[in-house]
Amino acid sequence: MKQIFRSKIFYLIIFLVILGVVLVFNNDEEPTEKLTADDFFTTLADGKVTFREVEQRKSVIEISGRLAGYEKDQYFVASVPNSETSLDRMNNAAEEHDIEKMEFTPYKEASGWVTLFTTTMPFIILSILFLGLLLFRVIIKR
Repeated sequence: MKQIFRSKIFYLIIFLVILGVVLVFNNDEEPTEKLTADDFFTTLADGKVTFREVEQRKSVIEISGRLAGYEKDQYFVASVPNSETSLDRMNNAAEEHDIEKMEFTPYKEASGWVTLFTTTMPFIILSILFLGLLLFRVIIKR
């Protein structure tokens, strides 16, 4: 049993398992296309937008959706200024082309405690793992 813990292969396996877990939970899908605000308003005015999801941030509005001809897993992302003019242009174009599928997600700001907890948690986990490995080393030497 002591030889397994002394072996570098054991630590390599632990590292690979941790790396695998991180990669599984960090699987972000990239958008098919990133549109500028002008491109978005042009395609919206042309009636090419079939679905849109609007999420309000502090100073911008992030819009994701599908254009006509896109497959199910393809979508676009655009950021427009958070202003009355932008909202009016979007609403007028949506009414003009009968775009009814629209989801609006209001801006939610995380509390300070959540931010503190989520930023310090990786360091706490790494410290615990390091101390655990250090304790295994000390126990094995005895």
